[in-house]
Amino acid sequence: MAERKPPEDALRDLRARVEAARSTGGPSSQPPPSAASLSLRIGGEFGAAIIVCALLGYGADYFLHSQPWGLVIGFGLGFVTGVVNVVRAVRAYNRENPPNPNAPSIPDDDED
Repeated sequence: MAERKPPEDALRDLRARVEAARSTGGPSSQPPPSAASLSLRIGGEFGAAIIVCALLGYGADYFLHSQPWGLVIGFGLGFVTGVVNVVRAVRAYNRENPPNPNAPSIPDDDED
């Protein structure tokens, strides 16, 4: 039977192998997400924020007997929260995938 290494030696050996694999690997950056996946993510975050806040407002209405004000306030807060989430997601995307400054500009449409 082969002798087992002490846990410290095995862990040190594993760390060395992981570092060697990372250093010889290719680029670690992933390609940018497709437009469809990005739009589904942003739309889902926006919709989820509205639904969650509206449900919280409805729950407040139920316990406080103040219909429809909790629901109305919940929708408003959900909309604001959704917009903040969308802005945050778009800023993160632009930070990771900056626009190409050498890209050709798009000509404006001529109005007839």
